Amino acid sequence: MMYVFTPYYNKDTIEFASSMYVQTVPFRVIKRDRKRDKIYWTKAVNDFRKESLRWLGVKDSDVICVMNNDIEFNENLFREGSRVKQGEVYIPRGNRVYISWKHKAFVDWHERTDGFYGRCFFMTVGDFKKFTFCKLLPHYLSDLDYSLRVLKKLTPVLMSTKIYHKNHKRNEGRFILNSGNPIFWTIFLLRHPNRYTLINILKAWLWWV
Repeated sequence: MMYVFTPYYNKDTIEFASSMYVQTVPFRVIKRDRKRDKIYWTKAVNDFRKESLRWLGVKDSDVICVMNNDIEFNENLFREGSRVKQGEVYIPRGNRVYISWKHKAFVDWHERTDGFYGRCFFMTVGDFKKFTFCKLLPHYLSDLDYSLRVLKKLTPVLMSTKIYHKNHKRNEGRFILNSGNPIFWTIFLLRHPNRYTLINILKAWLWWV
């Protein structure tokens, strides 16, 4: 069985509704109204993870799909996503980001996966239960932190099916948070240390000053 969680903020786009209609495998949609509840995507998904811990009669091998309601995809997406196995995370094409730690920048990338956005991903229920969001980090940084930790533990499988994101596409640019708070950046960079960590922390604080 596939459980599709959609933490939405606005109404479903026409493209999203049409894409869901043509899927060929059984699935159950579970939604959360983020605008009504005044919460971010990360809070909605983390609450859903807690809810999944209490599910009865659900197998750990069942599939979780988390997706936004403003994407478009073809009829193969759920069929391909239903093949995910424990220890894997399926990521559709068009759902990836490559982090340039040297330049503290990010670009959308087609071949490699250092992190993935929250637009759409598939994993087993058993694996989904294991990963929490960092409460110390705000929205977006928490998204990236989550995906980086998932990819350290699970094997990423880039799906042949591509998704198309219709709204608020993130442009290439400086890898910075809107608030520009260097404390958040320091926490994030220390959670994913590499040879550029210290210089990136310095960049974060110099940018703030």
